[in-house]
Amino acid sequence: MASVESKLFNILLRLINKKKFLEMQFAFGKFDFYNSREPSREARRACHIERHFLNGRNVFTMSPKHGRSNKHILYLHGGAYVQNFVRQHWNFLSMLVRHTHCTITAPDYPLAPKYTYRDAFDMVSPLYTQLIQKAGSVNTILMGDSAGGGFALALAQKKKNDNEIQSGKIILLSPWLDLTLKNPEIEALDPLDPFLSIQGLRKAGRAYAGNSDLDNYMLSPINGPLEGLGEITIFSGSRDILCADARRLNLLGKAKGINIKYHEYKDMVHVWMLLNFTESKKAQKEIIALING
Repeated sequence: MASVESKLFNILLRLINKKKFLEMQFAFGKFDFYNSREPSREARRACHIERHFLNGRNVFTMSPKHGRSNKHILYLHGGAYVQNFVRQHWNFLSMLVRHTHCTITAPDYPLAPKYTYRDAFDMVSPLYTQLIQKAGSVNTILMGDSAGGGFALALAQKKKNDNEIQSGKIILLSPWLDLTLKNPEIEALDPLDPFLSIQGLRKAGRAYAGNSDLDNYMLSPINGPLEGLGEITIFSGSRDILCADARRLNLLGKAKGINIKYHEYKDMVHVWMLLNFTESKKAQKEIIALING
C-alpha cells in the first residue's frame, strides 16, 4: 500500500492540474518556471562543486568534501528535453554524493525548442568519452531521470555503434524511452497518471527531434541495441505513463537474454525517487547500493 505522503502528493498533483503544465509551457513559450540552473544552497553545503564550460554551456562536477570513491556518474537531468535542472535534482544528487562518496558530472545540455537532440549529443558525447578515459569503464555510471534516462540509454547505444567503451552501469529513473508514445498501454495508464500528459510530451518530443524521425534510436532508445551495453537497471512507477515502455524494454531484454534489473513500484508517480516519501527513500537505498556495488 502506498504511503500517506505519496497519496497526498498524488492528490496535490491533481489539484494543481500538473498534467497540463507542459502544454502551458508551450502555450506561453516559457520553459523556466521551475528551473534551478545552479546547484541549490543545500547541495553546495553538502558537496564540493566545480563548474567548467563545454560548448559554451555549464558542466557541474559534484564531489564529497571528505573521502572519495572511484565511482563517477554522468547524470543527465530530466525535464522533457525543454526544462533545466530543478531543485529536486540537486538535492537528489547531493544525497548520492554524501552516501556513496562518488563524483557526479551533471551537464547543462542544450534543450528544445531552441536546440535539438543533435546539439545535446554534440555536447554530451565527448564528455562521456572524457569520463570513461579518466575513471575507467568499470567505475563509470550513466544515470538519468525521465528524458535524461532516455538520453542516457541512447548515448550508450550511440557509443556502442561507434565501437567505444561502455560504462559499467546504466541506471534509468522513470525513463522516457519512446518519443512516439505509440505503445497502446500508455492510453490505459493515462487516467492513473497525475503528472504527465501524452499531448504535452508529444509537443516536447517533436521539438527535441527537429526534422528527424521520432523512431530514430537516438530519440527513442527502445528501438536501439541492448546487446553489449553496460548493466541496465530501471526504476519505474505504476502511475506513470512512461512505465508502459519501461515494461516493454524489460521484456525486450528478456527476449534477447539480457538481464535488465527492473524495479517497478506500485502506485508511484513519475520520478518519485527524487522526492522524500517512504518509497523514495527505499528506492534511494537501492540506487546507493547499485552505485557502491
